[in-house]
Order: sequence, then C-alpha cells, then structure tokens
Amino acid sequence: LNLLPFRSLRAFALLALAPLLGLAGAAHATGPDLTVGTNRYGVNRKFTYNLGPTGMRGWIRTTPRYDSDLDTAETPWQILVTSVGTGTPASAAGILTNDVILGAQAGGGAVSVFTNSARKSLGWAIGDAEAANGVLRLLVDRYGVGTNTYTLQLKLTNLAYSATAPYNCPKSARILADAANVISNKTFTLSGIANPVLGLAKLAVGITNAAVKTYANSICPATGSLQPLVYYDSWEWAYANIFLTEYFLLTGDTSVTNGIREWTRSLAEAQSMYGTLGHHFTENRHDGTHGSAWGYGPMNACSIPAGISLVLAKKCGISHPEIDPAIDRLGKYVSYYVDKGGLPYGEHSPELNFIRANGGKHAMAAMFFGLQGNKPTQTEYFTRMNMAEFNGMECWHCGGDPNYIWGWIA
Repeated sequence: LNLLPFRSLRAFALLALAPLLGLAGAAHATGPDLTVGTNRYGVNRKFTYNLGPTGMRGWIRTTPRYDSDLDTAETPWQILVTSVGTGTPASAAGILTNDVILGAQAGGGAVSVFTNSARKSLGWAIGDAEAANGVLRLLVDRYGVGTNTYTLQLKLTNLAYSATAPYNCPKSARILADAANVISNKTFTLSGIANPVLGLAKLAVGITNAAVKTYANSICPATGSLQPLVYYDSWEWAYANIFLTEYFLLTGDTSVTNGIREWTRSLAEAQSMYGTLGHHFTENRHDGTHGSAWGYGPMNACSIPAGISLVLAKKCGISHPEIDPAIDRLGKYVSYYVDKGGLPYGEHSPELNFIRANGGKHAMAAMFFGLQGNKPTQTEYFTRMNMAEFNGMECWHCGGDPNYIWGWIA
C-alpha cells in the first residue's frame, strides 16, 4: 500500500460500485420452505440483495451472527424474487416477482437445486455463464404453478475472470467501465456518506465536470462556521473532507481550499485525547486540552477516516496548529494494536476471535499510515490484517458496507 500514490484512495469508491458476491459460512439454522403454502408472502422484504446482472433483487434467509451481522448461507437455500427490472435478462425470460429460485446453472442440462449457499451458488453460475455464451438457467418455483426452468441470456459473454483479477483482467475492466457509465449520470441526491463516496467514484474515473464542482463547493463550510466542541457529525464530516481533499489534489481547484481548512480544523479539534471521535461531541478538559468522546464512546470506523482526511489535507497545503498533534494522537492510539490483534469497535481490547472482517477498519488504518510514508510497520501489519478478512466481508455491525468500500484498498 505504501508504494501506491495517495490518489489511489479515490479508486476504492469506484470498486465499491462493482460489488462482488460475498462469501458466507456454513449453515447453522433452518428457515421456512418458501415453496410450501403461502410462506413466500410472509417474508419481511425490508432487506434484499442485488442478484448481479440478472436484473433481479431477492430476499435470502439470514441469521444474526457475530453480534448484529447477518449470514446468508442459511437453509433452505432459496432466493425469493422481490423485484424484476424492466428490459433485463430476468424480465425477458419471464421471471416474476414472488418466484422462488431453487437452483442455477450455466448452459444446458437439468438444473439441480442449490446444495450450498444460494447467493454464492448463484454467483458461481453467473460467472460460469459469462465465461461461455451467457446462458443462465434457473430452476424456479411459482406459486400455484409449480417448478419450471427459465433461461436467461446475460449481457456479458466469453468473459471470465483472469487468474490475476482484477489486474490484467478484461472482465474486471469491463465491469469497471460499465460502473463508470452508470455513475456518470448519478446525481448528488443521496444521504449520509453516500454523496461523498459517489463523488470519489466519479473522481476515480476522471469525472470532474460542472456537477462535481458544484457539489464540491456546496459542501464547503464557511470559515469559522463549524463548532466541533458544540456538535459534530463524525461520519459525514470525515467523508466530506476526504472527497474535498481528493477533489483538490486531482483538479487543483482552489475554490475548495477554505472548505478543506474548516473541515480539517474542526475534525482535529473534535478529537478526544486519544485521537478518536464519537458520534457527536467531545468534552475538553478544564485546561482546554482534549478530553473524552461523549455518548457511548468513540468509534474507530469514523475516527480513522477523519485521520485520513487530515493527512490528505496536509498534502493539499493546509496548515493549522491542531493538525499534526491530531495525526500523532490517532497514530499512537491505532499503533497500539500492532501485533496484538484486530482493531475493535472503539477503545477496547484487541480483537482475538476468528472473525476478522471488521468494517474496513484495517484497510482504513493501512491507508492512514501508508499515506504518511514513514510508518512501514503499521502499514504492513494492517494491510496483512485486511487481506486476512477476505472470507468475512459481508459481516459487521449494521452490515458489510464499510468492508466493501474500504476492503479492496490494500
């Protein structure tokens, strides 16, 4: 990681827009058979999954695992179709909402029912189909009709992942090109950190048009307008500053420098004595030095991105007396975990259990130290910890999104 140019940070957002099917563990529980009676209509459809290039979204049984995380490798291995996009391969094949997918196979022959994680199995079948003629056959149960096989013609054909994917891989390049086409027309009307992540994705493919400039200027706070000792939003402030710093480093647009300076000053002042951030508030000590993060305490998953933005701000030429001490505080805190275990949720003991995917925090730490250029021990350690998480990307507190956003960096 420390051999990469710091602008490579923008690439993580683009990669996050081409999500791969996550890997899941062994089954631990059995749920209701969706083909029996009206079971399929009793499903809570609040959380569904994108079913790759088929044009469908689907519900897959999940079981809480690893605190509040979800594991999708649960029996029965079935996928309930919750929506079918117009003009998609699934629509053309006649797949309908409320159909239940029982199996998938590339090419001809009888389609067997899933004998493993339905989500992984569908992903394998899609990969096999795209490596050949694009024909994907699904075994589908339709309410009141029974089980039949439907044939989908996928868009990609004769494209398989190379052994070095995503490097030197035509299929990976095609996926990224398609993602770039999609995000080029996306507008900044999302919520939370989604807008700055979208902005980073646009920057990653060289989109710096008027819409990007307008968004960049729209999130620049006026000098002195932020009061971090009264209130801050650690998540949105950190990602806004990452986007603005990367925007400036790519374009040289000086209209955002005052905004970067205000975000940077405020994030540095908002830190606790250990360099961490809570949700909204840190109380300074009576002597004015940094105190403790209020609420239920600090969160490493927002503290480290804030630190990354401070390092990037220095590369933008931003200076302030609070910046270097803030980077140093966070660096000392995160360095404590080197050779001791995984980064925890907050100011806790090192994680030593076998579940190492932890919200992208190891990738964040590797980037934080790698960008500084003089922390090889920390950079290597957290890079290795990040790489060890490949089989647990879907799991973390409130979902695996941070793993997908950050995990590909190292």
